[in-house]
Amino acid sequence: MKRKQIAAALLAALMLAGGTAEARELVEQRAVISGTVQSVVTAGASVAEGDVLAEVDTLAGPVPAAKASADGMVREVRAEKGQDVRRGDVIALLESRS
Repeated sequence: MKRKQIAAALLAALMLAGGTAEARELVEQRAVISGTVQSVVTAGASVAEGDVLAEVDTLAGPVPAAKASADGMVREVRAEKGQDVRRGDVIALLESRS
């Protein structure tokens, strides 16, 4: 009898764990300044909130154009080195961990 109760409890715990898994949201990471991309993060990179995703060249030198808005993983990069981007352009899609 105890084995059946333990098995039922384990099964319930497994079902509950599986039922709470959420699809993670993809968040657009946009450029906050225009310029020519000098460096950009790669797809698959793990990032923390505030990490620089792309830098652009300006009269003052390289400046961060986009920073991660949350902890997560870069799922897609939509800019490449040498490309001109404008403020508001999507630089990357981030799968948020929060």
